[in-house]
Amino acid sequence: MSRLLRPLALFLDIDGTLIDLAPRPDLVVVPDFLPPLLRELAAQLGGALALVSGRALADIDRLFPGLAYVAGSHGGEWRLGGASSSSKVAIPELDALAAGAETLPGILVERKPLGVALHYRDNPQLAGQVRALARRTVERADQALRLIDGKAVVEVMPAGTDKGSVILRFMDNPVFAGRRPVYVGDDVTDECGFSAVNRLDGLSIRVGGTQGSAANRGLSSPQAVRRWLRTLHRQATGGNHAQS
Repeated sequence: MSRLLRPLALFLDIDGTLIDLAPRPDLVVVPDFLPPLLRELAAQLGGALALVSGRALADIDRLFPGLAYVAGSHGGEWRLGGASSSSKVAIPELDALAAGAETLPGILVERKPLGVALHYRDNPQLAGQVRALARRTVERADQALRLIDGKAVVEVMPAGTDKGSVILRFMDNPVFAGRRPVYVGDDVTDECGFSAVNRLDGLSIRVGGTQGSAANRGLSSPQAVRRWLRTLHRQATGGNHAQS
């Protein structure tokens, strides 16, 4: 195993980081070379590579099969080797939020195992109305909920977990423990992940630049992220990899 890669624990967001954003979550394009590249990198890192995404765990597995360490639903679902946590929740207020948002023109309602995401990319004029609807849901719910405001999307899900907390959970696992954590993300929802790895003297890399972010490094685009991952792979193998 490469001495260069061995000390690292690599955590990667998906949308806007590994792959380019799309008008709808189901329209994203995953380059053919990327899933096998991630599996090879995971092997080179002794397993210490995890995807950390707002997508549901099942959706991540569909896009990137064969990875042992995955966190979905902003850390609310996770698979850590043989242990996992993944279950649907029934919260009436979330059902009401989805039903209300479905009446708004151009708003895509994405129901997830642990929450509801409201995408307003097709009708940005309704961003304020969508946020207000989500805030009222959080304020009126009997169960503690949190609002996650991302790129052209607002999500509501149970409170109590985030990407930073799930990264810390992974870092307590023997596969990841003792390594220097690296987290790559692109959105406001990734800031808690950046802060978590910073506390562990890690590298936090924001796609699109570091202005206004806790990240201590930057990459320009998902394409730049993919080039960087290929570089890590070449440094471990001494070979070349397909271009994107």
